[in-house]
Amino acid sequence: MPGLPTPDNRPLAANWRQWPIVPEISDTAADIYWYGVKELGTDPHYLSRIGDCHSEPGVFMGIYDTDFYSLSDEDQYLTAAIDFFKGSFDRISYSVHAGMSVASVMTAIWADPYSCPNGETALECEIRINNPSIMFVNLGSNWIPGAGTDIYYDYLSDIVRTLLDHGILPILSSKADNVEGDYSINEITAQVARDFDIPFFNFWAAAQYIPNGGLDPEKDGIHLSVEAWNWRNYYALRTLFNVGRKLELF
Repeated sequence: MPGLPTPDNRPLAANWRQWPIVPEISDTAADIYWYGVKELGTDPHYLSRIGDCHSEPGVFMGIYDTDFYSLSDEDQYLTAAIDFFKGSFDRISYSVHAGMSVASVMTAIWADPYSCPNGETALECEIRINNPSIMFVNLGSNWIPGAGTDIYYDYLSDIVRTLLDHGILPILSSKADNVEGDYSINEITAQVARDFDIPFFNFWAAAQYIPNGGLDPEKDGIHLSVEAWNWRNYYALRTLFNVGRKLELF
C-alpha cells in the first residue's frame, strides 16, 4: 500500500555479537564523508582516532605508515587503503590519551595544554589541528567497573554529533574487554551506530578467535595482547578499505 514506511531490516543492537567484524558501509555514511569533504573542507586522506592507550599509533594502525607490515597475497588489495591514507596512520591524535573515556574526550581538562587553547576540548583540538574526514572511535575500556551504563549512550551520542557537525565520518568500535560486567557498552555502541547509520567495527567478534578473547592474561583484564593488536590492525584496515570502496576512493 502506498504511504507505508520502508521496513528497517537492519540487525538489532541486542544482537551485536552476531554483527560482522567488518561492516558494510551505508549510503548515510558515504553522505557524511562527502558532505565534510565537499562542503566543510575536511581532508579526504586524513584518518584519525579517539581513544585510550589502545589507540596510540604504536598499537593501532601506525604500522601502516612503516615498512614493517606484511599482507598475504590475497590481502594485497588492502594496499589501496594504505596508500590513500598514507601519512595519517602514525600521526598523533590529540583525542587519544592513556585513560581516555567517553566522557573525558569532551572536556578541556584532557586537552593537550601545549597545543590546545584554554577551554578547547581534546576532541575539538584534534579536529582543528588535523581536520580528519574519518575517525575511529575506540572507547569504553575506562568505564568505572560497577558503574551503570545508562548515561553511556548520551556521552557517545554527543561525540558522534560533534563529529557529524564537522562532517567527519565516525567508525565506532566494539571492545574486547568486559569491564562493565555485562557487555552493555558494546551493545550501546552498536545502538548508537545503528541510530546514526554509521559503521560499527566489531572488534570483539574478531577477538573471540584469539586466546583469552584477545586480552593479555598477565594484566588487568582490559589490556590487549600483542596478537590482538595485530588482529585489530588487520580488521580495522579491512574496515577502512570497505569505506574507501563504498566511496570509490580507489
